[in-house]
Amino acid sequence: MNLSLIIVPLVLSILFILLLRPVAIKMGFFDHPDERKQHDKPTPPIGGIAIYLGALISLISLDLQFPHIYVFIAALSLLVIVGIIDDHKTLSVKIRLSAQIIAGLMMAELADIKITELGNLIGTGTLHLGKYSTLMTVFAVVGGINAFNMIDGIDGLSSSSALFSIILMSLLAAFFGNTLLLNIGLIFIGALLAFLCFNLRALGRKKASIFLGDSGSTLIGFVVCWLIIAGSQGQNALITPTLVLWVIALPLFDSISIMMRRIHKGKSPFSPDREHLHHVLPMKGFSVNETLIIIISLSTLLSCSALICSLFFNVSDKILFAAFLLCFLLFYGFMHNTLKSDY
Repeated sequence: MNLSLIIVPLVLSILFILLLRPVAIKMGFFDHPDERKQHDKPTPPIGGIAIYLGALISLISLDLQFPHIYVFIAALSLLVIVGIIDDHKTLSVKIRLSAQIIAGLMMAELADIKITELGNLIGTGTLHLGKYSTLMTVFAVVGGINAFNMIDGIDGLSSSSALFSIILMSLLAAFFGNTLLLNIGLIFIGALLAFLCFNLRALGRKKASIFLGDSGSTLIGFVVCWLIIAGSQGQNALITPTLVLWVIALPLFDSISIMMRRIHKGKSPFSPDREHLHHVLPMKGFSVNETLIIIISLSTLLSCSALICSLFFNVSDKILFAAFLLCFLLFYGFMHNTLKSDY
């Protein structure tokens, strides 16, 4: 493993954070507190920009032999630009979704990274998507991006969740000898670690000094989607499509369940509220850091348990998919009953 693939984006992203933060403060580029948010002081949402710039220079300057590097960069650039505008002046859901759909189409049609089959979900053989593969890919990308965007509600959560998923895919890539996915993963591990140095409530820091912003949460969501789709399709797949669900299980559980509750209430599935898991746990008396540790630990337990069952005990996709649905129902029931009792 080439450690420079972690160190270069780590150092670059730190430098960009140090450069961008005073500029953002001088320009008044802040995420302002309101009744839905945990912070009480305006905070620059420049984390995503720094991650993007650090990773961008690393992708271009380091010899990765990446066949679709410019498609990847173009899709990231689109999401980051739209995210920056949204951070500065809130955009409509239609504009944000349009950008995400275009990024998904670029992934599927220009880079040929697409979901072509779903595995043996129901025990009747592999489910091939055929002409619907692009549609499913775009749907998955939009869903994945918004899953990470929706959990970006407390310091370190979205970035730590993405970091965990990327580390997991990188370890699998190293184990199976997929150098390309490993190298991409290492670059974003370095960039995310740089961001977390300024975002986590650690080392005496009581509040985050910067936020991801929508530019950052959509960027890392797209990167995770690219890695897990590329790593679960084709003859050289690292994991089955069913295991992909487990790699990002908790963000999916949280985003799907809250969208279902909003629709049930007659609201837009994208309307803001304070009913996420990272809102519920502080209601029960947990601190921000305790909430973060609980959620990341639960994510680790779910993902690693499924991977161990599949890779070492040959548990079938059918059983793993049934277990995934059962865990989602348990999560939904817990959240529904907890929110009902609290409100």
